[in-house]
Amino acid sequence: MDAEAVAVAVEEVGRILRADGADLLLVEADPKTLRVRLELRFDDVSCADCVLAPDQLEQTVSAAISRRVPGEFELLLHDPRR
Repeated sequence: MDAEAVAVAVEEVGRILRADGADLLLVEADPKTLRVRLELRFDDVSCADCVLAPDQLEQTVSAAISRRVPGEFELLLHDPRR
């Protein structure tokens, strides 16, 4: 797993979320365990429900990473709405 490619994908989705005041942080991209851990932040959000729904967000992030990182990986997305 290319951690730099994961970071690019996370930044791509993060730009979309920042338009609504949220942010997506890359916590870990571990090539040994093939685990990607992310954290959704709502520091400047006035409407958390206006941000992509948790399931849609997870699918969007997974698709963005899959376009850049071949093979399987485990995605752990901490979303405070869950």
